[in-house]
Amino acid sequence: MKKEQIFELMNAVPPDLVEEADIQAPVKRRFSKGVRGALIAACLCLALVGTAGAIRFSDVGIVKGEDGTTYLQGGMAYYPHDDLSDQLKAMEGMRETKNGLFIRCFDSWEELESFIGFDLMENPVLDASPATNFSHVFYGVNGKYLVITRPALTNIMIYGSYEVGDTDITVQAELFTDRKADQSEDWDERFYGFRYPEGIKMERGVYTAPSGLAAQLLEVKRGGDRDAARAVFSLNGIPFIVKVDGSGAEARAVLLQVLDGFEV
Repeated sequence: MKKEQIFELMNAVPPDLVEEADIQAPVKRRFSKGVRGALIAACLCLALVGTAGAIRFSDVGIVKGEDGTTYLQGGMAYYPHDDLSDQLKAMEGMRETKNGLFIRCFDSWEELESFIGFDLMENPVLDASPATNFSHVFYGVNGKYLVITRPALTNIMIYGSYEVGDTDITVQAELFTDRKADQSEDWDERFYGFRYPEGIKMERGVYTAPSGLAAQLLEVKRGGDRDAARAVFSLNGIPFIVKVDGSGAEARAVLLQVLDGFEV
């Protein structure tokens, strides 16, 4: 099933500017082994959480900004820039956008991982999902897998879309390098922001998968099949966001099915 989704870019713009654009989903991907680098310790808990302050699960914080934007913060390790692939360092095959980002689409997850030089994750549930192209209006891209970065290679953003039954799934991950820590003295580790119009209800909770992966859940209630369930967690020092669009109960069930598929 095809339907419009909100595709909020991780770190594509400064945190005080939150971009939204239409995207068609889903995609198939194959997942891989754990990455080198420091593991981020998981904070395990299973309860509804409040809205005040910064709340941390798997070392990813959720912070409400003064402008009403909800930010995700922390949960990252800083991987050595030298360990990135030579292809990525040379920006091989990447297209520059008008705001200085470099983008490249891939036809397979294996090809994307090879281009980055890191194995990112394993998830047989998503591995078995149909692969469907997505298109991002803001950047004019159309493909199954997407990498976005800047010339300094302080962070590498990875995107994929999937379909499980009648629900659309978007997976976002962001790998930070030691250049980010070295070049950004005032960096507060806010890497992602999103906001919703007044009247949209958002509920929070926590889910622990059989593997021990702990994720914070954010369930957005718009009504009907416009609901969305989102999971936020850190895997081997790489922040992840998994978003499922669909009716409330269905979106939550599929999201938990995907979380259960992650191997840690």
